[in-house]
Amino acid sequence: MIQCWRQLNTTLSTVIPRSCNERAEHARRQGWKIDQPNQYCQCCGTTVAPGTWGNNQCSRCTGKSIAWQRIVRLSAYDEPVSDWIVAMKFFGDWTWSRWFGRKLAEQTDTRDFSNHTITCPVPMHILRRTHRGFNQSQLMATAFAAKNKWPMVNLLRRRRYTHPQTSISTRKRFENVQDSFQGKRIDLRGWTVWLIDDVKTTSATLTMCTRELRRIGASRVCVAVASVGELINR
Repeated sequence: MIQCWRQLNTTLSTVIPRSCNERAEHARRQGWKIDQPNQYCQCCGTTVAPGTWGNNQCSRCTGKSIAWQRIVRLSAYDEPVSDWIVAMKFFGDWTWSRWFGRKLAEQTDTRDFSNHTITCPVPMHILRRTHRGFNQSQLMATAFAAKNKWPMVNLLRRRRYTHPQTSISTRKRFENVQDSFQGKRIDLRGWTVWLIDDVKTTSATLTMCTRELRRIGASRVCVAVASVGELINR
């Protein structure tokens, strides 16, 4: 009888999966929690030991030019967040997008920003969006903006189709997205833009997007991502 009940629960959880809040709460009870700002570099988002970085930079960032001013993340690209991202991007569980957006907004200190703050997602090419059915970054940005009471505007577009970054070697990812983003005809002078994406690894996509936002006048650009993956050179 007990075994039958367990099998029924397993079947029901597959057909009617638990909400993101329930799954996140289960992970929290297992010991997972959202990273605190002192657990990662405020420039590149890489995991660091508390107290081992200063002036908002880790040793990897010192002396390097980072395109944006600040980064906020929820976690490194590890379980359970990596599982949630895979479910979101490749198995249609788009509700994680909104959960990520809301949680990122909760990690953002809005007191540091004026009313001239806007949220923008990393754009997705129409062919990939048609295949996936949604742009997870746009859903994240919508939730992020609503929570912080900032406008969300699609300031960028994909001007050409590119191979998925995960299919490209780390050395060629900047080349893959070179000149693939275009800003809209809008004057962003005096505005801060929060650029939203799901994962940062090499920073190629976020860097190109940030440069384009600065080109159309953004005074500063900050980045919010669900997770940051460690670089693997291949």
